Amino acid sequence: ELEASDNVFALVVMAHLRAKTSRDVEERSLWKFRLVKLLYERGYSREVVLELFRVIDWMMRLPDELERRFLEAVYELEEVKKMPYVTSAERFGIEKGLQQGLQQGLQQGLAAERQLLLRQIRRRFGAGCAEAVAGMLERIEDTERLAEIGEWVVEAEDGEAFLARFKEGGRFS
Repeated sequence: ELEASDNVFALVVMAHLRAKTSRDVEERSLWKFRLVKLLYERGYSREVVLELFRVIDWMMRLPDELERRFLEAVYELEEVKKMPYVTSAERFGIEKGLQQGLQQGLQQGLAAERQLLLRQIRRRFGAGCAEAVAGMLERIEDTERLAEIGEWVVEAEDGEAFLARFKEGGRFS
């Protein structure tokens, strides 16, 4: 009955019911798309579609990967229906948020890698050696470079040999 109803609140109720009853995220994703598709097919005004879209989106959260696929399906639907209701600014905001999340994750990964490398240097060669390279390690933004330095920790005979290789091969002098 809810699906057949033209009342906009019927869609909100369906979204709420599906959010509560669908335990499988794939199923929730399918229902979320089905509800959004109904928004486009019923001929509501752009403002109503956007408001209901936001409510449905808020009620039926999806994991990042499924959310990306869902949004791609919505963009395709908009192209077919020639109804671009999710504005380019909103799309840009969504994509910018994803990029910021990726960048933040990369920075956190680099910081963790540097910390691990410093712990290895400290454990193998002592605190003085770790302190000597800590500032220079902070400037390295390349995970391959950090991995290479990690190999030097394993290969070096002692702290002096490591520091010599680090300064020579690290291009820090």
